[in-house]
Amino acid sequence: MNEDLIAEIQALSAIGSEEKFSEIIRLLKNSTLELRGKKNPDLQLSASALVFKKHKLFFIEHPYQKELLLPAGHVELGEKPLETAIREFHEETGFSASESGKLVDVNLINIPYNKIKNEKEHQHIDFRFLLELKEKKAGLAELPFFLLDRTEAPDEFKKYYQYKR
Repeated sequence: MNEDLIAEIQALSAIGSEEKFSEIIRLLKNSTLELRGKKNPDLQLSASALVFKKHKLFFIEHPYQKELLLPAGHVELGEKPLETAIREFHEETGFSASESGKLVDVNLINIPYNKIKNEKEHQHIDFRFLLELKEKKAGLAELPFFLLDRTEAPDEFKKYYQYKR
């Protein structure tokens, strides 16, 4: 069911944390429910966008968790994680990113209970893509966004500054 996702992660595992990727692959192989479109209340797919403007990375303020995160969102039914990262970056920042991207990381994220949406605690398998910024601002941003250099970024994201061009 999730063979395409597993193949993407296996390509990454040669350069990353084998233990982390093995756990994520195990979850994908054992999942009998659709992970796209919030169908599974326990495990869902999300995708994040790593987009630089010069030496700074785009971050958004999460509307519920009130912390700085990468622009990201749920993978919808019929959508690939790369498409999600591109779509969410545009929706959340108003900027556009290139139609191609490079998968640079996959993480298992614990999502806390959301009182506002009445969503139970669950996990996301989050695909993180390096995307290229298109210079023109295309629309309104859904969320407050920030351009941060490595010294300003939350610790979790500092490792991604190695990808800036």
